[in-house]
Amino acid sequence: MPVAAEPMSKVDTAWLRMDNDVNLMMIVGVWLLQPRLPYEALLQRVQERLLKYPRFSQRAQQDSVGAQWVPDTGFDLQHHVLRQPLVRQPGQTEREALQALVGELAMQPLPAQRPLWQFQLIEDYDGGSALVARIHHCIGDGIALISVMMSITDGGQAPPQRRRRVQAPSGESGAPVDAGDWLLDSLVKPALQAGAHALALAE
Repeated sequence: MPVAAEPMSKVDTAWLRMDNDVNLMMIVGVWLLQPRLPYEALLQRVQERLLKYPRFSQRAQQDSVGAQWVPDTGFDLQHHVLRQPLVRQPGQTEREALQALVGELAMQPLPAQRPLWQFQLIEDYDGGSALVARIHHCIGDGIALISVMMSITDGGQAPPQRRRRVQAPSGESGAPVDAGDWLLDSLVKPALQAGAHALALAE
């Protein structure tokens, strides 16, 4: 079912606007997988577990006043989950070849006309597979995206549901209060609060 366009938060808009050719606002992660992961199995897992989050099938669209998430009407999963050959130069180990590939991918911007994420799967690596994940920072922060990515693994649990915008209580300003992105409220803030509590105990 198509997802309606929705405003992008101010924080995520800032991440989007900070992105440029020499300072890509992109999170890059590498997974080393055992046993070998076939491409078709990765497609199925992403389809079932990742695409239930609308951000991964929405484009980031900027205008003069901000940005918004809009459905990608031509969304094709195979534009985002790609087979990636690993080319080894003479004298280069498999690990060195992977490191060089990740360095190259980290310098390549994500296609702006599509949802801002991409997976590159090296099906045969060190007896298993390797997966390079590139996700724009406007989709979420690094800690939150770890939770999302772990949800697609065997035995992984889905992150908490996103909290929606709510109206201010009666008697207060009538402007809507942003209850916060679920990524921030459910993952980052509890971690910060736990850290503050630990410091208080240490004192």
